[in-house]
Amino acid sequence: MTDGVPDADATRDALRRLAGTAADTARPPDLGDLRHRARRRRVRSVAVAGLVAAAMAAIPVGVAVTAAPSRAPQLAAPAPTAPAAPTPVPSPPRPSDLPSSTTASAPATETGGPIQPATEPTVGTREVKLFLLREQAGQRCPQVVAVKRDVPARGVAKEALRALLDGPTPADRAAGLTSAFDGDAHRFRYLKLDGTNARADFTDLDGILAPDDSCEKTKLLEPMRRTLEQFGWIAQTRFSIRGDQRAFYVDVLHERVPE
Repeated sequence: MTDGVPDADATRDALRRLAGTAADTARPPDLGDLRHRARRRRVRSVAVAGLVAAAMAAIPVGVAVTAAPSRAPQLAAPAPTAPAAPTPVPSPPRPSDLPSSTTASAPATETGGPIQPATEPTVGTREVKLFLLREQAGQRCPQVVAVKRDVPARGVAKEALRALLDGPTPADRAAGLTSAFDGDAHRFRYLKLDGTNARADFTDLDGILAPDDSCEKTKLLEPMRRTLEQFGWIAQTRFSIRGDQRAFYVDVLHERVPE
């Protein structure tokens, strides 16, 4: 160095030392050292992965299930319902298809009228009263007495009148009871109701009473009237022969037709 300025040789030496240091630093790494470092990293990674797997396996199943968020059961959507077919509207009946007389409240008789109210039972049998006769000592006409009988519930008033016309049973006769009727149910034609009024019609009543018998009302009218009017829905009863009330009241009973 001269006068504080480094000489050229000193400068060159300093530069060579710096270059040597840089060359040593930039020297490629040793391959064996690199392989050793890589193996250590792989071993370390495998060990860490093993520890994580072991930790996961050690977690109880119940805990895992508990930790999972619960879900409400999903209901299957209902199957689509086919639209209902429109209900066919029946055509009104033609007049020729209808019976001459109908009623919705009760079954029809031979004449097309009701035989009993719709509220009356129609199944099984019913116990009814039939009105028979008992002779009285010293009396011209017999006494009218009631006996019990089971008849079909359907058309009960009509069936009770038929049973009366059939006459007393052997048990009735043994008890001293008689009747003007004996096997005469075939004479009965129909029973027709008009509100609370009833009318019973017959083919004929010929030969029922002797020509000189004067107890017509007691032996014919009263047993039939009481048998029919025992039912609360019959307030008044009329009788006819082939539709003619005069044939019954005038010709048989010898009195006028009731109004």
